[in-house]
Amino acid sequence: MAGRDVAPGVRGSTGPGDPELHAVDEEFGRLIGRYGAAIRHSRITGRRVMYADAVGVQGEIEFTPGASPHPFLTGTYPVYTRFSNSASSDDVAPDTRGMSLMLLDPQAPHDPSRSPFNLTMSTGRLLFVPHAAAYTRYMVGGDEAREELAREFPGMRDAVWDGVREPVSYAAYHYYSKAPRLHVTGEGPELIRYRVVISEHAMDVGFHDPHGRRFPPAPPDSLERDPADDRPPSLLWNDLRSRVAEGGFTLLLQAQRHPLGDDADANRSALDASLPWLPHRYAYRTLATLRFHGLLDGVTAEQLLFDPAVAPEGLGIALARTPYEPASINHLRALVYGPAHEARSGLTDGRPRHTPVTVREPAAEGAQERRTVCVVGAGPSGLTAARELERLGHRVVVLESADEVAGKSASVRIDGRVYDLGAHICTTRYTELLSLACELGVETEPTTPAFVYDIPNCHVEPMPLPPPEVISRYHHLRAEFFPEVARPGLAHSAAALARPTSELLNELGVTGLATALGVGYTSCGYGSLDEMPALYFLKFAEHTGLIPVNRSLHRRSGTFTIKGGFARLWRRVAEELSDVRTGVRIESIERRPDGVTVNIAGSGPVEADDLLLTVALDRVLHLLRPTDLERDVAARIRTIDFRTVVCRVSGVPRHGFYMFPGPARGLSAYHSRYPDQDVCTCYCYGAEGMDDDAPAVLTAESMERLNGRVDEVLQVCRWDYMPHFGPADLASGIMDRIERSQGAEHTYHAGSLVAAELIETNIAYARDLVRRFFTPQERPAAQPFTGGPGRQKPVTGHDPARTPGEVRGDGIRWEMGAGHDRNVTVDCVIRDLRAEQDIVAEADGPAASEPLDGQVCSPAARVSPVDQAAAVASHPSADEISAWLVSHVAGHLNCPAREVDPDRPIDEHGLDSLVLAELHTELTGWLGRPIPLATLYRLPTLAALAHYLEGVAR
Repeated sequence: MAGRDVAPGVRGSTGPGDPELHAVDEEFGRLIGRYGAAIRHSRITGRRVMYADAVGVQGEIEFTPGASPHPFLTGTYPVYTRFSNSASSDDVAPDTRGMSLMLLDPQAPHDPSRSPFNLTMSTGRLLFVPHAAAYTRYMVGGDEAREELAREFPGMRDAVWDGVREPVSYAAYHYYSKAPRLHVTGEGPELIRYRVVISEHAMDVGFHDPHGRRFPPAPPDSLERDPADDRPPSLLWNDLRSRVAEGGFTLLLQAQRHPLGDDADANRSALDASLPWLPHRYAYRTLATLRFHGLLDGVTAEQLLFDPAVAPEGLGIALARTPYEPASINHLRALVYGPAHEARSGLTDGRPRHTPVTVREPAAEGAQERRTVCVVGAGPSGLTAARELERLGHRVVVLESADEVAGKSASVRIDGRVYDLGAHICTTRYTELLSLACELGVETEPTTPAFVYDIPNCHVEPMPLPPPEVISRYHHLRAEFFPEVARPGLAHSAAALARPTSELLNELGVTGLATALGVGYTSCGYGSLDEMPALYFLKFAEHTGLIPVNRSLHRRSGTFTIKGGFARLWRRVAEELSDVRTGVRIESIERRPDGVTVNIAGSGPVEADDLLLTVALDRVLHLLRPTDLERDVAARIRTIDFRTVVCRVSGVPRHGFYMFPGPARGLSAYHSRYPDQDVCTCYCYGAEGMDDDAPAVLTAESMERLNGRVDEVLQVCRWDYMPHFGPADLASGIMDRIERSQGAEHTYHAGSLVAAELIETNIAYARDLVRRFFTPQERPAAQPFTGGPGRQKPVTGHDPARTPGEVRGDGIRWEMGAGHDRNVTVDCVIRDLRAEQDIVAEADGPAASEPLDGQVCSPAARVSPVDQAAAVASHPSADEISAWLVSHVAGHLNCPAREVDPDRPIDEHGLDSLVLAELHTELTGWLGRPIPLATLYRLPTLAALAHYLEGVAR
């Protein structure tokens, strides 16, 4: 069925499979393509761009008899609901709050894929603009575009701020669907708006005063919390959890209904999401009662797709042809939400989407079978990885040498109070950790304030902030030289940031970062800025919460920790796992072509398909029969001798984290967690030859300089902290070699050596590793990208004196970097102007079993004018066009080009509407002439499209 006319000026969709959803004009198609960056962000991070941090609840909806004549809006249905903030991971920060409602099939109450009806709502009565074109300008156009829109639509600013709410309770806000939907029954066609309230006559709550500010920051940035507000970042989540624990809570679903008439203009006006309906004529009436009685686990809540097009007949969305029609708001959502969900989930058309191949992924072969993985180490990396592996259906055995789980996140209890020995402070950039805590129902609480303690002058002052001009310059440098530094792992940025921190920051003109953040970095055990590579410092800086995500000068504030001690979180994770063994002594590890045997003292061996090491390689090398690469890597690993001294102290300031500026030696910081307790955790650097009593002596001497006294030493812990590599090793590509070896000998590596010594980066890397190598899917062996069918004969005999990467008429000589033993001749380099990386097409030289630089192909490559001249003649042939199409489709699907069959129907390639819109834009630019977007939908195969375009090009 196709979309049909509902009333003059209003066409309706019949559901997600309606071909009329794609019947949009060229401008609408280009507008859809502008959301490609957000989709790629979701594909990389596995998270939503907006409304990313959420809590899910489940319950039921009971429709009020007689409230609607539509047959679906009767009876009772199971429901899943997702509450979230628009941009901030901090519940205490002002933000737009969202509520998404999914009705479930009573015959399949736990299967979201069979949901018959979805609703998305948010705080604020109206949308701030009337159509998709204006909405997109607001979201991606910057401050100047927003001001222009405010002049075009005078009520826009008020509508924007009307949606922003202070923290009260997810259950207390009013949520509005804003964009009208259809309500077609035997009584005639109508439009309908929905809202959710806590009771019939409840007033809306939590309105925010912008104090003259023009607009909120553009996502992913967000408004800041009041610095004086020390409530935990999970405040709203904690409130909802308490309501469920106390028996649940009830909300009301209400509706406004607006009849459609014979006047097309009046009907289109009623569709305008920015205009209200007269309340005395179209009052909200209670449609149903929502009762919530349980929490959803975090994975289920994150994976839910709320597609506006999913609806029974008569309750769907109106359709638009252009982005300037009122119906374009819901139409845009229907075209973008699905691709975004597929990108986050790695799925398309119900099948796993190909993930980027690094160099080799041995687990892919037979990965659809359940595997057994032995994880060595029950710290944050090991337990996170084990949790993710079990969720994917694999069997996991976790081995830990200590008597307790948690690793460097251990806690101790003294006098009835809990003290963290290692990890403690989390910022609002710790989204992975906060998500994990929320999923498990582990509460957070604010940390104590942090101070810099000037010992010579006995003066305490707050931690400094990086100056705005330094942040602005840093953003420019990051975008140009190390854009992926905040992503999981270190290899992507290691070579660019190999030099010592002080040296590199001085050369780049951002020494203000060192001034502001250097004390915290050194005090927390990460070493001297004069010696440690900048890679580690900037990884730390990115996670302080003091450097905004984009170039705006917004800073997120607020720090938190785990209530009851960090070890509580990891014990909770371990409790959910099937097989966690502590106090284990591994005698040896045998690796064979068919698997791994881990021999344990005093018990039987563990037989596994794969081994995941979360401790640094040098600590387990003696247990292995190591490869040459493993020996070399282990020999180059450095650690920092760092100690935690738990003691009773008198005479010093309390209730704070006090850091001492100066070199990386001796006492670097102390933490007084409770103002009424004399127990402090003190941190100090060790040194070669230091005996076990030395840290306590150093702590006592330092406390005396603060006019304090150590009354009793309770515990001393020694850490082999901060496993890392020196500048020369990073510059030589050692991190790349580790990443390329993932899976060799059935062995994988996670933990601080590959992720950096931060709890957030450890969690993020462990999840990313499991996603890359253990997601069940058929993933063929990596092959070099060859450009697909229609390839030309490679050009040989090039002048060896040519500059690497120089475009010539007969080809390019590409000089491979360190770690590669060959050079490659290519016919062209296609440059992705957005990703600032190159795709090598049509390689010749020694046969390669690996893709160049670990890439099969780059998604969504856009060709520059110079590269275009080198890539095709002015009138490309059908074979050349087919090769271009195959390579770009492969790029969007993240799969080898040889898997894209140009004779296969286009709709079987799993190309969603957003990808087709991007492909259309790229194709038009490559050919240098306009091509109707409908052409990509009309022609059945890529080969047919290539033959058609050959005629157009000529």
